[in-house]
Parts: sequence; structure tokens; C-alpha cells
Amino acid sequence: MLDSVRNYLSEFGPIGKSEEKILETMKIVDRKNFMLDEFKNSSYLNMAIPSGFGQTISQPSTVARMLQLLDLKKGNKVLEIGTGSGWNASLICHLVGSDGRVLSLEVVQELIKKSKERIRKNKIFNVEIKDVDFRDLKESFDKIIFTAGIEKSQERKIEDFARKHLNNGGICVCPHISGSLIVFKRGKNVFTKEYTKDNYVFVPLVIN
Repeated sequence: MLDSVRNYLSEFGPIGKSEEKILETMKIVDRKNFMLDEFKNSSYLNMAIPSGFGQTISQPSTVARMLQLLDLKKGNKVLEIGTGSGWNASLICHLVGSDGRVLSLEVVQELIKKSKERIRKNKIFNVEIKDVDFRDLKESFDKIIFTAGIEKSQERKIEDFARKHLNNGGICVCPHISGSLIVFKRGKNVFTKEYTKDNYVFVPLVIN
């Protein structure tokens, strides 16, 4: 799995310290510990696997690419929309370190229960999982990541949210249901939006 992820990340440039850290974190935070029992034999395949309730635990190379774009730093305050299995949140927690904080939001109660159990068993403590509509949040974050995809028609809502809730120097990564990843960045006096050339397929984000 890690060789597949490394090869994929190398398509976007030389493997540097940040990519090595992502790979090392994937080795430490074992994907198998976040899989449903019936799929554990597929834990190290570089493919999306069902995690229950119509959701998936994303393809490791896709997860790594999004984390690469998010450019996580020690001490970052991170918002994740879509906890799912809890694997991605756990990877983020490790990358931001004990001084960092992760707020992960999930609307499926059974997924909340299972992800909390898995995270606790893996001795990860700098994450909070809530059933909250992200648009009701008042606080701001250094990094924001959406783990479900949006339609083109929903893009403005996500952009408005990122503008309002990203700290200076912050980054937000959001996928389309089918297509590119969107990367929003807030600078001192500028807010930018870019689209990746790489394309993906995600389960849909349900928003009104």
C-alpha cells in the first residue's frame, strides 16, 4: 500500500519531508484498525473500501494527496467534515501533533460511535467528533478538509464557508463528487481558489 501511495505522490513532484511524514504516519496509524471486520483482508489495497451506511474509507493514495495539499503543520487547528471510519481524522491528529486540535463532524450516529471507539483504541486524544452542521460553526481553523464530494452548484457555499472560517495562511481542500479537488487558500490580503488536474470520485456531501 505504501509503495503505491509513494508512487502516486511522486507524480506531483519529488518526495520531500512532508510526503515522507504522510507515508510514515500511514504506517503508524494502521488502516486495518479502521476497517469493518469483513473487509480487513483488503486493508492494504490501494482502493476505496465500504465503511458502512453508504460511506467508504477512501483510497490511501487519494487520502495522501489531500493531506499533501492540506500542508498540515504541528499545532494546526483542523476541521474535518465527514468522520467516516475515523482513519483520516486519526492521520490528521498524528500530523498536527499533541499541540494540534482536530474537530471532525459526522451526521451518521453509528459511524460516530464506531469512529470514537477506533480512535480511542488507537490512543489518539486530540480529536473531538460531533454531530453538527459545519455551517453552524462560529470558530475559525488553520486547515479545513471535506471528505465527501460536492456538485458544481454547491461550490459557492463551500467557498463562502472557507472565506469565513479560514485563518490567515489557512487552506481548505474539498473534492467534487466526480472530478478535481478544490484548494482554497487565505493569505494576508488575498483569497485564492485553484483546481487540481488530478480527478477523483467521492460519495456525495449532503447539504441543503
